[in-house]
Amino acid sequence: MSFRLKTILGIALIELVIMVVLIFMNQLNFGGTASSEAYDRGRVTAQLFATMVTDAVISTDLATIDSMIENTLENDDLIYLRVLDGTGTVFSQGGNAEALAQPFSEDTDFDSALADHRIDVLTPIRIGGQDFGRVELGVSTWRVEQGIKLAVIWNLIIAATGMTLVAIFGFLLGSILTQQLSSLRDGARMIEGGNLSHRIPVHGKDELADTATSFNNMAKALAMDRAALEEQQIDLLEKRDRTLEISSVMREIVQGNTLVSVPSQQRDDEIGDMARATAVFRNTMEEIVMARREQDRLIQAFNRLGEQVAIFDANERVIFANAAFREGNRRTIATLSPGYSFNDFLSSRPSLDASKDKDAWIAAFRDAAKSGDGGSELVYQDGRRFLVRETAVEDIGMIVIATDITELRTSQAQAAHASKLATLGEMAAGLAHELNQPLGVIQMATGNMLRRIEKHGLDEQYATGKLERIAGQTERASKIIDHMRIFARRDDQRAEPFDLCKAVQDAATMMRAQLSGSGIDLEESLDCGGMQATGSKVMFEQVLVNLLANARDAIIERAQRDGDGIDKCISLSVARVGNAATIIVSDTGGGMPEEIRARLFEPFFTTKPPGKGTGLGLSISYGIIHNMGGEIDASNAGEGSKFTINVPVAA
Repeated sequence: MSFRLKTILGIALIELVIMVVLIFMNQLNFGGTASSEAYDRGRVTAQLFATMVTDAVISTDLATIDSMIENTLENDDLIYLRVLDGTGTVFSQGGNAEALAQPFSEDTDFDSALADHRIDVLTPIRIGGQDFGRVELGVSTWRVEQGIKLAVIWNLIIAATGMTLVAIFGFLLGSILTQQLSSLRDGARMIEGGNLSHRIPVHGKDELADTATSFNNMAKALAMDRAALEEQQIDLLEKRDRTLEISSVMREIVQGNTLVSVPSQQRDDEIGDMARATAVFRNTMEEIVMARREQDRLIQAFNRLGEQVAIFDANERVIFANAAFREGNRRTIATLSPGYSFNDFLSSRPSLDASKDKDAWIAAFRDAAKSGDGGSELVYQDGRRFLVRETAVEDIGMIVIATDITELRTSQAQAAHASKLATLGEMAAGLAHELNQPLGVIQMATGNMLRRIEKHGLDEQYATGKLERIAGQTERASKIIDHMRIFARRDDQRAEPFDLCKAVQDAATMMRAQLSGSGIDLEESLDCGGMQATGSKVMFEQVLVNLLANARDAIIERAQRDGDGIDKCISLSVARVGNAATIIVSDTGGGMPEEIRARLFEPFFTTKPPGKGTGLGLSISYGIIHNMGGEIDASNAGEGSKFTINVPVAA
């Protein structure tokens, strides 16, 4: 139903209701007045006639009564007239015989007279309070009834005429009102069809004219927005091409080509940031190659030293011990847990001074070792004597050098130079392996965005999310480069509370695609809603990524050895135990020998072939968890290994 038709029908309905009310009130008023007048006229006629025949009734002058009845009945409205004496005997009567034959019943009002279409009225003939008879007459209601019917007909004619005029004027008014609405409708259809240049005419200064003006303004704004979106689309397509170009360069760098040039570094947008980060990555990869060579030379140099050298972090946990130290203290180290402290080492080291109070002896020994007076002497049970010097190194912790003073081997200057090389190796070691994770995320995000564009065209919100993710991962790669020194000193990044469950889910998300590509299932059991830990969220995620990557490599190695029929599954669970959160990563990779488990968290220790591992992943993970005030432990369980992390829950 059109708006114009609704307008006409609405106006007509209002007019109809008004006309019905007016007709009803008019008819009610007219009918009530006419009926009351007719009834009163009958009573007045009866009273007047009773007065006229009073003397004739008293004198029983029947001839006079007959004459008066005959003259009175000449009134067309009178149907019959009857005069009776006091006993009810009829003196005289005249009029309609059928009406006279019917029993007399006085009508109390006009409505009661409508049954027989006459008003039956009775009036006593009374003189001095004494009744001498009565007069009965019947007055016809036909004239009144016809008047009422005629009034109804005229009211209906007036109503029909009024409704016709209302329909005509309603049609004209509806046409005028809907003309602008039709223009709005046509304009909306044009906009819907993509014609944003269409404008509708504006007539007058009423609300419809304001609506039309607003519609034209809206169409203009839409046209401007479309132009802006088209410009953004062109810009995004250009950024996509640059992103693909930079991604190609990053792949070449990952493959070892560090001589490739990085384009778009001069740009002032996120593409430029990505290009500059790629250039930093390229330079870092060059440094990594050099650092690895220096690291190998450094380790070889340390291992060739006759002196025992051990490096401890800021928490006095061992991060490196050379071959001479490990060989000379093999039995003692075997009784200690991975990542033992210098005090633990001294406490477990049998010495000639063991009879003294151990804590006091350790304190005195270390004070002497830290002094510049030549160090502290440690006597082994086999009679060898070592001069122990404890040297604090900024951003690392301390270096403990034990020199066999029975065979002077190396000067103090050479040991200091070796410590500097150790610091350099620790800073660069393992960076390529750690960067594989954010690079994989960047590559995956770029590929997803390209496939989305090829299938569905450019989705600005989706593309923005992916570019933000790439920018975030680029920033994360930069953070991972800085993280190479985390284990050697306290984390210089500000520790903040973070959502533990979110960090675990993010790490699982980064690894899920790689695990799925290797046919490995990742089972998650995360009961950590609302729990927060204090530390660096990015670094905590990296711990989980390291554990998941190691579990993946173990399963792949077992599958290559035992066949693909093995159960390929990694379980990741989080639960709260008291005031700590327990994170468990377990796999079906076949477990690890006891001798490997004992050295698992030692820096540079790895069971992987050259080029696939630096031996720093677990040692760095150990430092991250320890800096958070937690613990990490490895064991064999079921068909593989199980790593358990306990970190305190933030208040």
